[in-house]
Amino acid sequence: MAGKLTPREIRQAMVALEQADPRHEIEVPMRDGCMLAADLYLPFPDPGRPVPAVVFGTPYDKRGVGAVAEGRFYQARDYAYISYDTRGRGKSEGEWRAHVNDGLDGHDVVEWVAAQPWCSGRVGTTGLSYGGWNQWATARERPPHLTCMASFAAAGRWMEEIPYTFGVFQLYFAYWVYGTRRRIQNSRSALDWETLLMQLPVTEMMDSLGAAPGTWPDMRDHDSLDEFWRGLRLDEDYARLDVPCLHVAGWHDREDLLGAFHHYESMMARSPRPQDQWLIVGPWPHVGTRYPQASYGGVAYGADAALDMDHLQLRFFEHFLKGIDSGWASEPKVRLFETGTNRWRSPATWAEPSARTPLYLRFQGGQTTLERERPAGAEVPRAYRYDPNDPVRVPGGLSYEEFYEPSLDESYLADRADVICYSSAPLEAPLLVSGWPRLELFASSDCEDTEWHVKLEDLGPDGRMLRVAAGCLRAVCRESLSYQVPLVRGQVTRFEVELNPVRHVFLPGHRLVLAVTSSDFPWFARNCNRVGRAVDQSNPLIALNSIFHGTGHASCLWLPVIEALDAEPGEASAASGTQ
Repeated sequence: MAGKLTPREIRQAMVALEQADPRHEIEVPMRDGCMLAADLYLPFPDPGRPVPAVVFGTPYDKRGVGAVAEGRFYQARDYAYISYDTRGRGKSEGEWRAHVNDGLDGHDVVEWVAAQPWCSGRVGTTGLSYGGWNQWATARERPPHLTCMASFAAAGRWMEEIPYTFGVFQLYFAYWVYGTRRRIQNSRSALDWETLLMQLPVTEMMDSLGAAPGTWPDMRDHDSLDEFWRGLRLDEDYARLDVPCLHVAGWHDREDLLGAFHHYESMMARSPRPQDQWLIVGPWPHVGTRYPQASYGGVAYGADAALDMDHLQLRFFEHFLKGIDSGWASEPKVRLFETGTNRWRSPATWAEPSARTPLYLRFQGGQTTLERERPAGAEVPRAYRYDPNDPVRVPGGLSYEEFYEPSLDESYLADRADVICYSSAPLEAPLLVSGWPRLELFASSDCEDTEWHVKLEDLGPDGRMLRVAAGCLRAVCRESLSYQVPLVRGQVTRFEVELNPVRHVFLPGHRLVLAVTSSDFPWFARNCNRVGRAVDQSNPLIALNSIFHGTGHASCLWLPVIEALDAEPGEASAASGTQ
């Protein structure tokens, strides 16, 4: 019959259609009958042949730009790729309640994918941020066909990371909860955040935003490390997880750096498969862990910092999902970008054996300094007034775009009367800090509660004071994150503040600066210096906070220092991340 297509012409037409729109929208059934919407990318020209699958779950739209690009990337390399909307988001059925349903749903997605005729039965997962957490929640349910994971900036160290950091509420979640309040991501740029974020209490601000009915009450009502958050943490589960994982984190990630390291360190310490854990940490912010760049926050790190993460992840999947020699077996188990010297290093392990070097906070002759010598006698305290109505804040506006990725230069801190900066003398030799710094702080307040916000800075000869690490602690949470212990007004109390992990070299001529204050706005909500639920606080009090030094109250910064810079096993090649 005239006009009838030959089999060859039909095949060519199918390939053309696949290339024009390579996605198939499908539904994935959950055990409770809920259907999750997913996009399926099958390799062409033979979409029916069983191949390994890569799964990505997200609350930010399964058809987002990143998901589409990644889907096409794997489709062209002989993989099936599945991106799905998490429960209650996008086109998926069910109620959106952040973090709660991801484990069981993720298990069901992995097992459904593995059972399909186009899948070989080997399934890997990938994802950034929430997509990283989604993988760990899935892994805890131990789906039999989960073969490996690529985890980028994954959350999961709940209440020591997010949404409260050691008792301090991350006001960033005002933006986040607003953005996810409906099934499709809301634009945050149209609102007057300058007015909104100054509103107290936080609960009224969130109510005025029309926050998500499931997610916001969980954050509002569970402001301590209670059974809700303990039930989400994997602390007791890592010993059962035998999944190979590529862990990727960024030194400048203010959201989930602590979570990413928590997953990695826990797997190394407890998993039956520590030999199959890889760690890559670069000079990147949160999203930069998946899409690395050569510079950030006004600092140029060089082209070597911009790893080709697509091909790094591909080589990882080729090794575990296809069993082919992609060179992954010879990859360094630990690859760290060393800021300060701006080079990749590959020590044998993260948190290498290092000396805990004390730098004591001193106040003598009107000068605040960092000294190696322990104070031999009493020294007067250094006091400042913390006014919640005039918090320490990042210069510029409070819109999401303006504050999300600020400059690393924090020299503005030295200009405020409510920030105490302790400075070392200029260094005569390079100093490598690698690990978790912590501050042992002796302090008092004339209020029942306050906060401590601490930043470790690198002050260079050019006058720039670059952020290296930071940490915070709500005073009433000093003994436990599960309950509050009010301060005794005026009584000297010991606090321990954890700073985020670092790998940084302070160069000769540079100074170490430790900045101590009581606010970091707008990333964190303001503490009103009152006991009680943080998000309910209003009518702020002005606190007189004092830091103590000297015998019996020797406040001290403990640094994990590696003295010999050139005594390490080797230096990772930036080229190993590219193809």
